[in-house]
Amino acid sequence: MKEKEQKKITKEERIQMKQKLSKWGGAIEYCNKKQLEIEKLQRMINQFLILGKNAPFLEQENVSIKEAKCLYEFEITKALECIKNEMKQYSKMERYIEKLNYEEQVFLKLRYGKGYGYDYISLQTHKSRATCFRDHDLILDKLILLCDETQQNEKIAVLC
Repeated sequence: MKEKEQKKITKEERIQMKQKLSKWGGAIEYCNKKQLEIEKLQRMINQFLILGKNAPFLEQENVSIKEAKCLYEFEITKALECIKNEMKQYSKMERYIEKLNYEEQVFLKLRYGKGYGYDYISLQTHKSRATCFRDHDLILDKLILLCDETQQNEKIAVLC
């Protein structure tokens, strides 16, 4: 409670933190989907090379093998870049979450990592549903303060 009194946390900050946590929770699944997309593109490159000049590429006719290979490789590079950026954000959020205590980490992993609702979480943690909502707000506040504190420390480190 003392932390909350030091800095007033706005509703907008909580919404932004929820969005970050949602993105964190879905990052692994997103990266797996991108990896499947990359594998599909690699199979398409191989098929295109086997079929030769008359194979269509993105509804274009008469694309040379060299052009098609470059286009597919460009798409693969974009997908790899998306995975890299997503995992960078994931690890950043993971570092913040690791600073929380164990129960708070479990709560966030159930809520955002697994996507469970408050009813299920209340059963698993042996707390009332209302307590889960209050805990969620407190965890969000704590995470917001941790993020702000870390960003301030990074600014100080850059200035030194």
